[in-house]
This record gives sequence, structure tokens and C-alpha cells, in this order.
Amino acid sequence: MAGSLVHEIKNPLSTINLSAQLLQEEWKDVDTPKGQRALRRLQVMSSEVQRVERIIETFLRFTERHELSLEVKSLNEMLEDLAEFATAEAERSGVQIRLGLSVDLAPFSFDVDLVRQVFQNLVQNARQAMSPGGGELILKTDRVERDGVEYAIGEVIDTGPGIEAEKLERIFELYYSTRDGGTGLGLAISRRIIEEHGGFIEVQSVKGKGSQFSVYLPLERKET
Repeated sequence: MAGSLVHEIKNPLSTINLSAQLLQEEWKDVDTPKGQRALRRLQVMSSEVQRVERIIETFLRFTERHELSLEVKSLNEMLEDLAEFATAEAERSGVQIRLGLSVDLAPFSFDVDLVRQVFQNLVQNARQAMSPGGGELILKTDRVERDGVEYAIGEVIDTGPGIEAEKLERIFELYYSTRDGGTGLGLAISRRIIEEHGGFIEVQSVKGKGSQFSVYLPLERKET
């Protein structure tokens, strides 16, 4: 319902934005004080409408349900590939990536592209948290049982500054970010993706010592 409502809001917003831009074009050569004030107000109007449109786009991306393309794949291999891809950029920031992958974790069914997106986001957040001082980023896997369910667990551990307790409670909220310039979108979408797999994400953090994000994916999916 919220997604449908937002779609309906987009159309009049686009009309308002287009009208404001056309008026700016018509009045761009105005040289009277009153006309210049009106032009500045139109510029503010257009800028604010564009900001609302960006907010709406991120909200739609969050509410969109992902169609899972499930394949039997190795989480270990996916994380190895991700580590290789991220190493060069991480090393430029003084971050060393280490792997601790469990040999007991067999391939299982998950959407490789979506789960990779989740871990890319977690790795990027960890690397940015440790810049510019650098540190160590560890990718681990294991097989665990929780409440009678067998899970593959993938962990992203960093030695960064950690997250304050009051912020830790909110980091998965849409639009909430602990980083200046952050969108507050990545972790919210990541949690949504993992929950659509029937799993969940946990986070632990100690101020001054680092953070650990643990992604739990069920080894056997229950059809609903």
C-alpha cells in the first residue's frame, strides 16, 4: 500500500519539478530585484522537489520485494571472490583482509547476486569505518544451529572504532546512518534481503575495538 501511494505521489512531483525548471529557464535573464528573488525561490523549490524525489526512490527500492534466484552455491567461494575484488582498494586505505572460511560449510541454496550485495555493503562499511587509520577486516564462515535450524553464518569483522550503543540500536533503520554522507539505505536493504532468504543479521560492537556483523542463512529453506 505504501509503495502504491508513493508511486502516485511521484507523478505530481515530477510535474512540479518540470514546471519550476521551465520557469527558471524563462526568468534566467531577469534583472530586477523582485525577479531575482523569485528566481532564487524557484531554484530552492526545484532543489527541494528533487530531494523529495530521491527520498521516494530510495523508499521504493526498500519496499520492493526481491524475486530470489536460488542456486546451490558455495558461500566460501563467493566470499573468496569478494575478498579478492576488495583487496586492492582496501590496501590503499591501510586495511588488510583476512579469511577464516570453514571447510565444513557445504554449498547450499541462496541468491548469489543478492547475498553478494549484502556482503559487499558490509565490507565497504567496515573499510570506511577503519579509514584513514587502517586496520584488519576478517571474513569468516561457519555452520551453526539456532533454535533447531541449521544455518550457514558469514561474518564481517573489523578493528575499527566501533559503534556507540545508542546508534547500534538504529543502524538497520531506513535512512539512518552513522556516517556523514551515508544514505541509511544499505543496511536496511541488506536486512530485507537476508530476511527474504529466511535468515537474519546480528551485530556486536565494542567502542574503540571494532564491530562484527553476522549473517545467518538457513541451509534448508522452508517453502511458504
